[in-house]
Amino acid sequence: MFELYKAECRRFRWWALGAGALHAGTLLFFDRVVDPLQQPAMIYELVAAIYAGAGVLLGLFQAGSYARINQWIALLHRPLSPRHVLVAVAGGSATMLAAAVLVPIALLLVGHDLIGSRFVDTRHWLLGFSGLLIALTGLMGGIYAALSPRRYGWLVLIPALLPTVSMAVGWAAVAVQAGVLVLLALLVASVFKPDLAEPPRTVAGLGGTAIAAAMGAYLLLVVAGDLVFQTLWIATGTHPLNGMPPRGGVTEATRADGAVLMEAGLAGRQDDQARIWREQVRLSEVFGVTPTIKWLPVRGELTNAAPMEFDDERRGARWTFSHDDMRFHGVRLSDGAALGTLGVDGGFEAPPLPIDGGRLIAGGSLFAFDTDDGAIHRRIRLPAGETIVAPPSMVGTTLAVTSNRALRLYDARVLDGNAGSDAPLATVPLPAPVGGLMRLDLIELLDGYLVSFTYARGGVDGPANAWQQVVQVKGVGPGQLVSGRPLTPDFPFVTRFAPYWISPALNVARDLAENAGGGAVPMAEREPVRIPLSIWIAAGLLALLSAAGAALLARRRQLGLRPGAAWTLATLALGPPMLLAFWLIRPTRTA
Repeated sequence: MFELYKAECRRFRWWALGAGALHAGTLLFFDRVVDPLQQPAMIYELVAAIYAGAGVLLGLFQAGSYARINQWIALLHRPLSPRHVLVAVAGGSATMLAAAVLVPIALLLVGHDLIGSRFVDTRHWLLGFSGLLIALTGLMGGIYAALSPRRYGWLVLIPALLPTVSMAVGWAAVAVQAGVLVLLALLVASVFKPDLAEPPRTVAGLGGTAIAAAMGAYLLLVVAGDLVFQTLWIATGTHPLNGMPPRGGVTEATRADGAVLMEAGLAGRQDDQARIWREQVRLSEVFGVTPTIKWLPVRGELTNAAPMEFDDERRGARWTFSHDDMRFHGVRLSDGAALGTLGVDGGFEAPPLPIDGGRLIAGGSLFAFDTDDGAIHRRIRLPAGETIVAPPSMVGTTLAVTSNRALRLYDARVLDGNAGSDAPLATVPLPAPVGGLMRLDLIELLDGYLVSFTYARGGVDGPANAWQQVVQVKGVGPGQLVSGRPLTPDFPFVTRFAPYWISPALNVARDLAENAGGGAVPMAEREPVRIPLSIWIAAGLLALLSAAGAALLARRRQLGLRPGAAWTLATLALGPPMLLAFWLIRPTRTA
């Protein structure tokens, strides 16, 4: 076994040396031009795709060269079990791939820490392990694609894309990647057998393959089905996102001018006060407040929501935030000399996100960097349990700050520390969880504000309810609801709830897998989706029909009572995706 392992290492040693040298040279070059550890998430995603692609190509080449019948017989005709042969062969390519990926990243991190006064956080070392796991996952995927039957192997690989949509951060993200790698390695072991055309022979291998294929079929039906449907809809010229949207719908509300939207929100009232408000809307400037940003920094995350740094042009300094000590580390731009650290009294409650104007948001506080004294000062502190979820916006002479609980309006002088107090001029509690808030518009009245909340995230082509509320605000007290209206979904009922009626069980499994290790994310807070009774009935009928189809298919293939019952029950639980997996896998009576 060890000799076979060494032979595989020797086989790929020059490829590994060349790829590693190219990898190291590229990383070290970029380290001299930019700070590779402070790039936005999309850069890391691009690099991860390159690692995964390299692993896939290596796996396809290695396993593909052995998968020919003569080479396959010669490989397995050894005094070793197929599992030991797999460990030796895959272990050799994995070792060379690890050297080409991990060593250059380690050199980058060591060199980064030694150049000038740059620092490396603990989370940055995790990037190396993450890159290695992604590359090895690609390797296992390539091997599986080369050895598995073509009719279903590609479907089994779709769930391996889970890390691309996972909400996990830090160590949890590494754990998710490691879990996917382990499961994929087990699937590779199930196809590493003398007869490559047959499905796995063991119960565990066949069961794992069936579940993975069913999840792949489910994702394909949901995502690809929606894409095909929308493409055909666009071709007809009636798609609401590609032309004049229907009146009273979600798309119209999200695109409308602020004044038009507020008037539509007040249309349900015909009293004198409502007519006065509509007139004020026509005459006043309607301010749009940015409701939320996509992602807030989380301590220990592998990537960055945005570069965690800002420049002090007056002193020629750059301040970069460290997750380890929760302070900014300064570097002089001219020569890279260290300038010490910079923090705030009481410390940052969360990693700060730099925004325009030298300001930072971190948890429930707004900070500002003062170029005069070179220090960071806290300007606004929200009540405990609240998190600022959007960059502050100017609303006339006031400052609007949106948290996960309320909209607050402040004297704009609070940004300069000249307001005398950071107490809000007005507070408007959000009518629902902030994750569903798509638009926030308001006007100034003589005695307060008129605020329009439009909740439509997940309601354009998804199952969430969409609606608009208009609230009158006077001072710091709670606002008074003056009008509201539901927004009509623009997409068909069937497509909006497709993930639920196709397979409720797989939909729950997908949600659990995507959210595992994600922690509390304010923008993920939403109202529970209300599933209509008709959707549950449709899902039940589809499951029953699929189970009947599985029973007939099992009888036709003469699987026997116990295997046939197992496939039928699995199809009853998971619905049409499992029936599709059963049809493609084609288990035999002895499987």
